[in-house]
Amino acid sequence: MDIILYNIVTAFCSLFFGYIFGSIPTGVMVGKLIYHRDPRQEGSKNSGGTNVGRLFGKKAGVLVIILDMLKCVLPTISAWAIISFSGLSEALASDTWSQFHILYIYLTPLGVALGHCWPLFGGFKGGKAVATFCGFAACSCWAILILGVITFFTTLKAKKYVSLASIITSLVASILAWILFVLKITVFPSQIDIVMWGAGSFLVCGWEFASVLTLISLMLIIRHRANIVRLVRHEERKIKWMK
Repeated sequence: MDIILYNIVTAFCSLFFGYIFGSIPTGVMVGKLIYHRDPRQEGSKNSGGTNVGRLFGKKAGVLVIILDMLKCVLPTISAWAIISFSGLSEALASDTWSQFHILYIYLTPLGVALGHCWPLFGGFKGGKAVATFCGFAACSCWAILILGVITFFTTLKAKKYVSLASIITSLVASILAWILFVLKITVFPSQIDIVMWGAGSFLVCGWEFASVLTLISLMLIIRHRANIVRLVRHEERKIKWMK
């Protein structure tokens, strides 16, 4: 019974830890502290880097994107360090539950995405999970990071729609994550983790990684539903501040 409780508490704490970090309203903070304006009241009325960039300029948009990525990178690495080096991993170990050790680390970026989209400290009105998705890729899988960067900027250059580039990139990255997982359990059971930072000692390319990346991707797409409607109607605004 104690081991079950340990695992339940660890899973909840990882998710909540990420949610609190994700709830830091970086876009609102930059807007109010530097420009004395709330990005949630103008433009597309969300606090993400794209809207901030449109309202306040390229530098402000890039700053918010970097800060939002760090909101995912820092707690994810922290969760890994806490679980791996605090002795908690040994406390969680059992024939039934030890397999979920890595899942608890991945629950942190999932919590970050939830907090970023529906922030506790921002009136539950946040961004669209793009920077969170990028931050998760940046601190977990270098192969997906490289492919994502290529896909995003290729699509953005061709179409000039951040929303379309973000959606396509998240879908391509999620598909690659599942391909890597299938390769891991079939062809390369011990070698495929080389695509992850730390070559498997930090994170592993299992179903946990693919599942969480896909959930964040779905969250990203749902948050872009209004953009999708505008894209279909050819009413979506093309980006200008990244030229």
